[in-house]
Amino acid sequence: MCAGCGARDESAALVRLVIGPTEPFVAVDLGRRLGGRGVSVHAKRPCVARALRRGALARALGGTVVEAESVERMIIEQYQRRLEGLCLAAARSRNLEPGTDAVRASLAEGHGALLLVAADARGRAEEIRALATAIGCAAATWGTKASLGQMLSRHELGVTLVTDRGIAQAMLACLAQIEALSEDE
Repeated sequence: MCAGCGARDESAALVRLVIGPTEPFVAVDLGRRLGGRGVSVHAKRPCVARALRRGALARALGGTVVEAESVERMIIEQYQRRLEGLCLAAARSRNLEPGTDAVRASLAEGHGALLLVAADARGRAEEIRALATAIGCAAATWGTKASLGQMLSRHELGVTLVTDRGIAQAMLACLAQIEALSEDE
């Protein structure tokens, strides 16, 4: 049950917050593996804010008081880490095509589950996005050329293609949660 809106939902739709041993005394438990007292909320600004306003988070977390922005930032950081882990898992399992030429070749063959485009990508990024859309491949904007490149041991990387559908779906779910926390009420 969400401590913000009070709605019952599947555990996958909720983020679990637990009491942490050090400041800020709250930890985000996306994997639901941490022990101890916890509370669940939807990863949405209104739910986090409502849970704090009503005191539901403080009660559930044993009186620990936290700021809404702090909780939102921690949740977004955890989803960002999860995205990086999924991207690296795709690379290790050879289900990732990094770079414009490799992406274009895979899309030409009809392969691709998720096209990731860096927010600061220019040039052929829109052309590649159109190719992906034409074959029914999802496309999303995530990170910068420098951050994508650093993650995959390259200088810069404007586009990359995830070819595994399961990894792509998990990444899209993370991106949707980040977007939900970034939206205004």
